[in-house]
Order: sequence, then C-alpha cells, then structure tokens
Amino acid sequence: MELWESTKLAFKNYATFTGRTNRADYWYFILALVIVSAIASVISDDIGTVVAIATLIPWASSSARRLRDSGKSMNNFFWLLLPVVGLVIFIVQLAQPSAPETGDAS
Repeated sequence: MELWESTKLAFKNYATFTGRTNRADYWYFILALVIVSAIASVISDDIGTVVAIATLIPWASSSARRLRDSGKSMNNFFWLLLPVVGLVIFIVQLAQPSAPETGDAS
C-alpha cells in the first residue's frame, strides 16, 4: 500500500482498536505523521501542538492494531511509561513480523 493510502486507512479506522494492521501500513502511517508534524512545527509551534493532539487517538488505535497483528497484548503500551528504554522496547515490538491469525474456529 502507498503512503497516503495507508494514512487514509488509519484515519478511516481512527477509533478502531480491534483488528489488525500490517507492518507496512503502520510504518507508512507513522512516516506520514512525522512529515505532517514536522511541517506543522516549522510553520508554528502552536500548529504543531494541535496536530500532535489531533493525531494522538489515530496513532494509539493504529499502534494497538499493530501490536495485535504482531501477536502482542495491549499491556505493552505500559512500556511507554519508562522514559527511553520503554520507547525502544515499544518500537521493537511494533517492528515484529505479523503473527499467524488465530481464529475462533470450532
């Protein structure tokens, strides 16, 4: 998927914390967020702050879907409470390959 298609998909599912997001879609979305945030911050710090707040929920929901896709639990968000090491651990978990989908087949 392309950069802007992944971004549109992430914003379309901005409050959906269920489901899965593959690695490419997630990292394209993060790249788009970094680009938009950098441009907004260059224009004005206030605009950069508004963009950061406005994209917090889409980032969290996309991260939750990515964690689920890599077979991790939602408890891994707690790593972000540790200043530097937690962020590194969280990023490594988001970069893991997709785990096989376990369906509830009976």
